[in-house]
Amino acid sequence: MRKIQIGIIGPEEQNIPAEKRELFLSSAYTIGKRLAENDVIVFTGGCSGIAEYSSRGAFEAGGITVATPGPERGTSVKSTTIEICTSINVGDFVFAGTLSSDVLIVFPGDAGTIAELAIAYRYRKPLVLIKSISEGILENIFEKISDYPVFVAADAEEAVNKSLEIAREKLNNLEQNGDD
Repeated sequence: MRKIQIGIIGPEEQNIPAEKRELFLSSAYTIGKRLAENDVIVFTGGCSGIAEYSSRGAFEAGGITVATPGPERGTSVKSTTIEICTSINVGDFVFAGTLSSDVLIVFPGDAGTIAELAIAYRYRKPLVLIKSISEGILENIFEKISDYPVFVAADAEEAVNKSLEIAREKLNNLEQNGDD
């Protein structure tokens, strides 16, 4: 059976509002750690902030972390297990990471996050939002699209559980249909 691959998207550290920084980073760390404890491959862009803390949580729990740092090896955060380099200097996670993930856990953020959400929307990637973090911002955008696979979790722990549920169902469907 294939391993579950979950992407975590959100802002770089300097783009997180100071009053939310501790909540964002500790939640990202917890999510990465819990995903690794469930044998999930964690995909990020490999930069500071949400990517760094989720990768660190997964790495310290013995998990596999994948980053898409752009064209140069060795430029992603230290807690990266695998780097996928592309010829795209900015926004490589938009394609390589977003499309490789079974589910995306979303922290509202900067322009990169918005671009990743646009590609996720285009390819109908399931999204898990965290109510205590997004404060309704992203929910309002997606509530108008009644059949889009977006789920709102109360906190980091519920986001992990919902992501695992969605990804397991997706992979089970692939295996049942012989698409593996």
